[in-house]
Amino acid sequence: MDWRRLIPRRPTSPARAAGGAPEPRPQPLLGAAEMARPGLWLALLVLLVICSALAVIYSAYQYRVLFNQHQNLVSDWDELQVEWGQLVLEESAWAANNRIEQVASKRLDMQVPEPGMIEIVRHER
Repeated sequence: MDWRRLIPRRPTSPARAAGGAPEPRPQPLLGAAEMARPGLWLALLVLLVICSALAVIYSAYQYRVLFNQHQNLVSDWDELQVEWGQLVLEESAWAANNRIEQVASKRLDMQVPEPGMIEIVRHER
């Protein structure tokens, strides 16, 4: 038995039958490593896009946290400014000349000196 008869023959192209250029040879199939390489690149790119998206989400969250802290600090600063203004006003009320004169006369029994009791001392070198 002739084994060549069991293998079907490819039909000859008209160019080959006419003695023209030979038919191009088919490319060999790609191996497993060559088939997996584009898939690995795609998986890597998808992973990088996901990591980038997570970084954007985290930075937006950090911005919101820091903005909230900033707003709280500004609110505290405003309250402290109001309190400072009240304290300055109270200090000026306590340090008023007429109040000091009243406290000196009532609590310490001090009096305004008569013009004859005033002595001017000069410091000379």
